[in-house]
Amino acid sequence: MHLHIRQTVTQKLWYRPDIDGLRAVAVLSVVLFHYGAPIRGGFTGVDVFFVISGFLITQTLAAEIAAGSFSIIGFYDRRIRRILPALLVMLAASLLAGALLLSPGDYTTLGTTAAMATFGVSNFFFYDHTGYFDRTSDLLPLLHTWSLAVEEQFYLVWPVLLYGLSLCRSRGLMAAALAVIVVAVCAGSIVYFRVDPKGAFYLAPPRAWELAIGALLVFLPPMRRAAGEIAAVAGLILIGIGFTISPAKFPGEFALYPCIGAALIVWPRNGQTTSSEVLGALAPIGLISYSLYLWHWPIWVLYRIYINGGLPGTTEAAILAIISVLIATLSYRYVEKPFRVRRWKPLQTVGVGIAAMLAMSAAGFSITAANGLPQRLPAEAQPLRDLTTMWDWPCKEATIDKFGRYCVFGAPWETARHKSMIWGDSHAEHIAPIIEAASRDPDRSFLVFAGCSAVLGDGNFIIMIGNPDYPQRCQRIHAGAMTVLEDSAIDQVILTSSWLELPRRIGNDDERRGAEAMREALAKLVGQTSIPGRQFILIGGEPELPLQVVECAHARLAGLWRAPCEAGLGSTDARTLLQRSAVVDDIFTELARTHPNVATVFPARRLCRDDGCDVSLDGEFLYRDPSHIRRNLKPQTRRDFADRIGLTAALNRQ
Repeated sequence: MHLHIRQTVTQKLWYRPDIDGLRAVAVLSVVLFHYGAPIRGGFTGVDVFFVISGFLITQTLAAEIAAGSFSIIGFYDRRIRRILPALLVMLAASLLAGALLLSPGDYTTLGTTAAMATFGVSNFFFYDHTGYFDRTSDLLPLLHTWSLAVEEQFYLVWPVLLYGLSLCRSRGLMAAALAVIVVAVCAGSIVYFRVDPKGAFYLAPPRAWELAIGALLVFLPPMRRAAGEIAAVAGLILIGIGFTISPAKFPGEFALYPCIGAALIVWPRNGQTTSSEVLGALAPIGLISYSLYLWHWPIWVLYRIYINGGLPGTTEAAILAIISVLIATLSYRYVEKPFRVRRWKPLQTVGVGIAAMLAMSAAGFSITAANGLPQRLPAEAQPLRDLTTMWDWPCKEATIDKFGRYCVFGAPWETARHKSMIWGDSHAEHIAPIIEAASRDPDRSFLVFAGCSAVLGDGNFIIMIGNPDYPQRCQRIHAGAMTVLEDSAIDQVILTSSWLELPRRIGNDDERRGAEAMREALAKLVGQTSIPGRQFILIGGEPELPLQVVECAHARLAGLWRAPCEAGLGSTDARTLLQRSAVVDDIFTELARTHPNVATVFPARRLCRDDGCDVSLDGEFLYRDPSHIRRNLKPQTRRDFADRIGLTAALNRQ
């Protein structure tokens, strides 16, 4: 049965050091990319891994099918012994390190991702919560497990599908069927990338063609030596081109470069080629590539967390790389290799593997259920234990006509004698508790109309990575806000936003053009919505802090294990901040000069001096993250903050 398949695959089961060499190229490119080397497309090494995996796994499966010895249990026995032990050791070590380094909020995330990575589904978490190239992704210790999840999901389906294809009883038909699958899924992935770039990156279906192209190679005739020489060189060139690809363009059609390049190298050939011999010299690194991939990222991220979110220098990066290689070597020698030797029957291996997975998953989810074990922190640090807690502030919601439900505080919106509208992005939400503490009018109601800056949506737009609908959203919010402002009872409009980067982003890196567009938008807004008795308050930005400053302050208060750090903003940073703020401040000042009903508040000017900026008040650290004030500050701190920045006077002027 299936003699033609047996003849095709058995000749390819010998060890190929060039494939391990290609693994070395793939893992080194990923490590260099993650460790800050100037190789902007180094992440495409993962795609090379996918092609290699598809080829090697399919080669073994096809041989078993041809020999009549194929077994699903046997397949998962091998996968468990190959993948699980080293993965579980890395996950356990990450959880232990996280207990020392991470805040409860971040530790909760680590617990969740560890549990999901155990069962090969962490890619769904990262798809839902972040983008691979976002700043927020930089400090997730288990982000790299998304690729393992994609592989394992592919191999849930692939053995059965391959067995079904083998019934074709023709190598040519199998190759043709696989080619159709590769082309169809690849085309679908390219189209899907335009609709959902993050999904095309993280999810298994859009990535399946990359593993399938490796599988296809098993059923193609071997190349002649001369053709193999040319193909291998072409493959290396294509992989090299992949290393130059911008993350913003990936995957889509640009994934073809590393995948076709890897396929040309992996494609079986008659006889050794020069390129194969060169790659073979890298085989020792390829042997530890799986462990190196597992360990390099958590080592890098956990060290970054230790230095409070900063970026390691060149020497530090080199030391971390050496540590990663050493740990990977130990993992390969004492974890991977021993478990590759079959000690139990396949069914026993699968049973023990599932039990180990359940145990690790239970450990991860127990951390999640315990909210990251906040009892690790002293009582005074509890208000800072996670981002959600620092954003906590009770606000009743009210239905505002057709616009949905919005946060409303103060007097009831429907019956209030005086109404204020706070319009802006997330800064409208973080300033709301401070406004509540500062307001002295018991008959005033405040509506928080948050979601987008008031200068966007009416001709001005910015691009938000990972949020392609943001321009349309701003357009809807702007139109809705203008309709709400038709209510003549609204006698106070408070405009706030994350202003600092808007001139540059609106002007597509032309700050002067963007600033002029902002000035025109604000003047138009005030002109169109001014009515007798209506006042406008323009609130400038608070000092934006480096991530290291926020991380340092939170970690110091929480007693976490971190490097010594400075939890403040020095004089140089303060001067730079005030210089950057001047562009927007000048727009506000000019608008107030020409419109008597416009008042201005400049928090950065009030909080910063020549020797630095205040980041704490009344013994409380003010910041939730680099650009947002905590909403769970004590009431007195909120009142004092409003007084300090001049907001109280602006709100209560007659």
